[in-house]
Amino acid sequence: MIKLFGVFFAALALAGCATQGHDLTPLGKKMDAIVNAHDLDGFAALLADDVTVNGPDGKTHTGKDSVKAWMAGLLPGFHVESRGWQQSGDTLTWMSTGRSDAFAAMGVNPIKVNTMAVFTGDKLHYFTAALDQETAGKVEFLHFYADVVNGGNIDAVEKYVAPDMVEHQTLPPGTPKGIEGVKGFFKMIHEAFPDLHGTPFLLLADGDLVSVSGTWEGTNKGKFMGKPGSNKHYSWTVTDIVRLVDGKAVEHWGWDDMAERMAHPM
Repeated sequence: MIKLFGVFFAALALAGCATQGHDLTPLGKKMDAIVNAHDLDGFAALLADDVTVNGPDGKTHTGKDSVKAWMAGLLPGFHVESRGWQQSGDTLTWMSTGRSDAFAAMGVNPIKVNTMAVFTGDKLHYFTAALDQETAGKVEFLHFYADVVNGGNIDAVEKYVAPDMVEHQTLPPGTPKGIEGVKGFFKMIHEAFPDLHGTPFLLLADGDLVSVSGTWEGTNKGKFMGKPGSNKHYSWTVTDIVRLVDGKAVEHWGWDDMAERMAHPM
């Protein structure tokens, strides 16, 4: 019996040593330190030859060369801070806040991501970074600007707005409810201002609420508010707040100073 207990405790001790020896948190922190130092070769040395990376941009990169090239595009201005390290077997998860010139070009800097990495020995085998709820909401709004506000793609409204969205902004009598009202508005505004362009200057998020303030401008070529096109160029400020569920707006609040600004064309 004593011998059996001795074997049992020896096994526990060995298991503890094995767990300690395979602690992955230092590897995760090492990876952060290397990319913060902009050491591209040092980063590549951590990668398995068949590594797969799913970036926060939704793109997948497979193989060491592909992942190295992807990281090279992120390194200018790059800095990451991580926290909440948790390990399960060969998988490490944590939360990161990252800054980069590339993220700034996307219009969201910094970004916040939930990260998961799978290691084979001391090599990174699989990595995925998913945007947190607030960052994802900001990115969704920027895509809306690109597709609908600036792109004039009225059908794309369906990607961003729930069919029964509740509108809290005061609209003209007879405006259809839900998504049809949104489509009608953008059809009207693009016919009146064919060169409409919006530039966001402030993005905020709190849980499932996202707010964007932007400057909209365009030349009034078509009929607007019952008047013929004036061929004058106007600029105005727009603020929108939406509540997102599964990536689509289910409620909207809005404000703009269009009427005031149209009294003083550029």
